[in-house]
Amino acid sequence: MTRIAFLGTGLLGSGMVEAMLRRGCAVTVWNRTAAKAERLVALGATRAATPAEAVASVDEVHLALSDDAAVDAMLAQIVPALPANALVLDHTTTAPAGTAARYAAMAARGVAFLHAPVFMSPQMCRDASGLMLTSGPEALHLRATPALAPMTGKVWYAGPRVEQAAAFKLFGNAMIFAMTAGIADVFAMAQGLGMTAAEAASVFQQFNVGSVVGMRAEKMARGDFSASFELTMARKDMRLMLEAAGREALAILPSIAARMDEAIARGHGADDLGSIAAGSV
Repeated sequence: MTRIAFLGTGLLGSGMVEAMLRRGCAVTVWNRTAAKAERLVALGATRAATPAEAVASVDEVHLALSDDAAVDAMLAQIVPALPANALVLDHTTTAPAGTAARYAAMAARGVAFLHAPVFMSPQMCRDASGLMLTSGPEALHLRATPALAPMTGKVWYAGPRVEQAAAFKLFGNAMIFAMTAGIADVFAMAQGLGMTAAEAASVFQQFNVGSVVGMRAEKMARGDFSASFELTMARKDMRLMLEAAGREALAILPSIAARMDEAIARGHGADDLGSIAAGSV
C-alpha cells in the first residue's frame, strides 16, 4: 500500500484526503491548526505532530498550502526527513517564478518535486473530479500520474516548462475573478434599474456566456480583430451599462470602458471588441 503524507488540510486538502481515505490509502496528515485535522483522523487518517514526522516513512508527500512562502517554509522542514525515493507533489497556487526556483532547488537536492495545481472546488476534491495541471520534466509527470489520476477527473500535462502549470492556474483564476466581477456589475445594474439580483441572474440560465470564451480567446490570440462585434458599438453598449448602474458601485466595467476608449483612440474603432488586446498579442 502506498504511504502518503498530506500537509495542509484546509478546504482543498481535507477534501483530497477524504477521497484518499475512501480509496483505502494510508494517509498521515499534518496541519498548522491541529483541530482542522481532527475530522480526518476520525475518518481513518493518522495525525503527525510535525511535518518532518509526517513524511519520515512515506512514498508520496502532498502539499496544499496558502502561498509560496508557506511552501518554501514547509520544504525547508521536510526535505531533511524525506525518504530517498519520495515524490513531493505541490497542489498550492504559487507564482511562476517561485515555482521555477523551487524546481531548481529541489533538483539540486535530489528531490523529485512536481507542481500540480488544480481547478477543483472542495466538493470536487472529495469527489475526485475536476482538472489538475502539471508541468516540468515529462518523466516526472509520468511517474506521478498513477498518484494523481485517482485524485481528479483529468490530469493535464501543460508542458516541459516548469512554471507553466503555475502560469495556467493564474490564467484560469483570472477568468474566474473577471467573471465574478462581471456578475457583481450585472447585479449593480439590476439594482440601478429596480430589479433583483435573482432576476438579473436568470438571463444566464438561457445565455451561456462561457461558450464565448474559447472562441474569442483563440481568435484574439491570433491577432485576428476582424469585427464580429465592432468596438465602437460595444462602447455604446458600455455607455448604456454605466447609465443603467447609475450611482451603484461597479467592480470592472469602468476599467473596461477606459480600455475601450484607449483602443478607439489608437484607431481600432471599426475593429472587433477583441482589439482591446491589440497591445498584448
